[in-house]
Amino acid sequence: MRMIVLVVLFRWLYADAVSAADHLPPPCLMQPAVRSMVIPDSSGFAWLPDDGFNEVCESVPIDGWDRRTAGSLDLFVHTDGPAGSGRFWSVTVGVAASQSPKPSRGVCISTSTVGWRTLQRHSKGPLRWLDDVDDDGIPEVILWDSFPLRDDASMAEYALMAWVYRLVSVDSLVIDWDLSRELARSIEKEYRSSLDSSSVYSSELRTLAADALERFSGGRCSVTDEAR
Repeated sequence: MRMIVLVVLFRWLYADAVSAADHLPPPCLMQPAVRSMVIPDSSGFAWLPDDGFNEVCESVPIDGWDRRTAGSLDLFVHTDGPAGSGRFWSVTVGVAASQSPKPSRGVCISTSTVGWRTLQRHSKGPLRWLDDVDDDGIPEVILWDSFPLRDDASMAEYALMAWVYRLVSVDSLVIDWDLSRELARSIEKEYRSSLDSSSVYSSELRTLAADALERFSGGRCSVTDEAR
């Protein structure tokens, strides 16, 4: 009898899990490169994602940092780019005690804004990588990245996305999903605005980009490990 009960229970749990999986929204076209930025607890800079190798950044900028106060710490971002046809950027994020001349520890990450080819215009001016997105007096790191609009997309078939990271401790920044969705809605509006010299081809791509951003901001697609 106990075995029968266990078998029935297992089948019920399995069916429930399959049913739940069937109701999951489709995956989003955009996926963040990292969900969190873990900053070394001692001095030094490490590349992300580290894949367990903890590779040290070979060259840390001496100056040219954008700096904002975040409570007892100062948050720093340095960007170098865009470079090449892929519009690649080297982004360095650092933290230091308030009033320190430069960050003593942080992370480095590479990203691409090749999606600018379809965006072409940003009404708020140059892309900001460190900003107080929600106007609460504490800055967030903004990591601009690109995502493909089609399978086997060419570099002309990518769109732009911005992921917002909030400093949650002295050694960690994590994605703020609400603020990331807020920025996605803002970028969607940019894509839905008309361009003076937009071809039919680019108009189609801009619509695909706006629709993808709308699905993400509205929670109608899923991002891997989003609940973490």
